[in-house]
Amino acid sequence: MSKELFHFELVTPEKVIVSGSVSFVSIAGVEGDMTIFANHSPIATAIRPGYIDINSDSKSERYFLTGGFVQITGSDVVVLAEKASLENEVNLEMIDKVINRTKSSMEKATDLQKCVLAKKLNDLAIIKNQL
Repeated sequence: MSKELFHFELVTPEKVIVSGSVSFVSIAGVEGDMTIFANHSPIATAIRPGYIDINSDSKSERYFLTGGFVQITGSDVVVLAEKASLENEVNLEMIDKVINRTKSSMEKATDLQKCVLAKKLNDLAIIKNQL
């Protein structure tokens, strides 16, 4: 049975990492993990630090994202990531750098921003403990 495909893009400020047709994508959303298939209801939401699984008929890829946003329309899914790294590139040093940058950001953040950054630090600590 053939799976229905949709257009997917994973984009960072530096470049387009992935662009093509996929069967489904699993993302760590801020309000919980979600798996997106073709014809998903339109939504735009933030994503938390975590892994994204990208699956097509021919291959599967897994990236670590430090955060960002996802926009889902009727036929397209676009992830705008702060930073994306292949799963095998993720290590303690990399996570520590993200944690230190996040802590630095908290010094000049508003109260609301501090709440968001504290949640990000918690998510990063969990990921670090899993490595």
